[in-house]
Amino acid sequence: MLVLLALGHSGCLSNEPLQPHYGRAVPPRAQEFRWSDGGLPHIFDPAFAAAPPDTDLIRAIFEGLTDYDPRTLKPVPGVATRWESSREGRVWTFYLREDARWSNGESVTAHDFIKSWERTVKLGDSAPHTELLRNIEGAHSATSVSTQSPTVASKPALPRATPDSAQATGNAFGAEAISDHVLRVRLERPDVNFPSLVAHSVFRPVKVKDESLKRIEATEVVSNGAFQLAGTEENRVLLQRAEHYWGKNDISLERVAFVDTKNAESALAAYREGQVDAVTNAAFEPLAIKLLAPYEDFRRATYGAITYYSFNTNHSPFDDVRVREALAIAIDRERISQDGLGGATRAAKKFLPDEMTESNPPVVGRSELFERDVVRARELLAEAGFSNGDGFPRIRLLINRNEQQRLVAQSIAVMWKTVLNVDTEIVIKNWDDYQGAIRAGDYDIVRRGLVMQTTDELTNMRMMFRRDEIALSTAQQQSAATASEQQRSGKHALSQDAIDSEEQALRQLKAFPIYFASSYALVKPYVLGFDSNVLDAPSLKTVRIQTTWMPTK
Repeated sequence: MLVLLALGHSGCLSNEPLQPHYGRAVPPRAQEFRWSDGGLPHIFDPAFAAAPPDTDLIRAIFEGLTDYDPRTLKPVPGVATRWESSREGRVWTFYLREDARWSNGESVTAHDFIKSWERTVKLGDSAPHTELLRNIEGAHSATSVSTQSPTVASKPALPRATPDSAQATGNAFGAEAISDHVLRVRLERPDVNFPSLVAHSVFRPVKVKDESLKRIEATEVVSNGAFQLAGTEENRVLLQRAEHYWGKNDISLERVAFVDTKNAESALAAYREGQVDAVTNAAFEPLAIKLLAPYEDFRRATYGAITYYSFNTNHSPFDDVRVREALAIAIDRERISQDGLGGATRAAKKFLPDEMTESNPPVVGRSELFERDVVRARELLAEAGFSNGDGFPRIRLLINRNEQQRLVAQSIAVMWKTVLNVDTEIVIKNWDDYQGAIRAGDYDIVRRGLVMQTTDELTNMRMMFRRDEIALSTAQQQSAATASEQQRSGKHALSQDAIDSEEQALRQLKAFPIYFASSYALVKPYVLGFDSNVLDAPSLKTVRIQTTWMPTK
């Protein structure tokens, strides 16, 4: 990779100026887009797609009720032309377009969505993102008993929602077809951003025979998106513009080729030689990123993947919010990102990146909470009874075995010692043992990470905090008299309310953020409409090739 980059920078060794674009930039004559996306897609079933390139293919060949505007990430019409809510965001009604068609020519109906969502819920843990459907009424109870292999045929079916069951309670699945083209969804908790959530690939409908729970293979795909599967080869997966797609006339690309370039080095070589038009999800080394940065076709964006530290509030003194706040504001996030991680990440001073909340900004109080404040950190620790760190127990910080996380943990431990005079024991475990220690509550603070699947604030907060909920703390199980004694001693009681918003997360301080990841891409200058965003989810529906593009002299 470094040799390739050195060749690309050869102009720096002569009197010639550095070229604005990396490598050969000659537009193809046809509307064909060649994409190196970190490998070839192997999953052709929305329920089973976990990450790119699989999720990128799913979004291209399947369409949900809504889709994301690739620039703003606001929900835009998909199969649904419009939607409305009642009961303050707890009941949503979607109105489906009558000209939406499957690739076999059949009409896409509300029943297709219900069957697909029920199927995903039945899959339980076999499907990577079933959790995203959890807020639909009835989905939680069904998921809790549906965690076996998807090939098991003896699973009980969920009760099918129908217009007659609109008022059903209990375990009834909260999606019903009012008609073929009207879909109503009832949620357990109000979610004003639910139209954004259903843009996720896991909510996209599928055509399956006999309600099969087996994964759909390439030869079985019947899709409803802007593109359809044209073929799979050893080194390519080919798509073509879908003949029956309702918005066919608005799609510029005629063909898309996912190209297997094996690794970052070969992806960079293929891009330099003009064999691919875009490179994403390549594991570029930090030095390569630094050398690519001057080129106009190199892109860097904040990615909605957060690394954060979570407290075990069962353990004293971490049940005191003042202690948690002191530890949270004693660290220098900018220094960790710039020095410790070479500028490859962005310091996180709250739980959601700004790019994710611009379209639907939450009401976030105390947004300055995670600014480094040495004086206040020391004052808070003293108020909690640990002036200058005296009497503070040694912190057991649990991390998974990873060199980057080890360096981050060491840096944070030094900052806690310097600012608060508290000691830290870094406990490093292999992944299985790390997960076991979390389940057992065998830690004081634990390193956690989350790749956000949506811009929906409720879903992101529930995924971030619900999985870290452990048995009720001893303090929460104590008698009212003991609780009153805690209150007299100045300890702040921990709220038992579920965390549904960033504001609650900042107030309760069960965890604190450290940094967001970055995503990188190389995109030829003649490729238009291939937009980067915080979900790392570009849309092929907006891409076109400027076949007449010429470099500026």
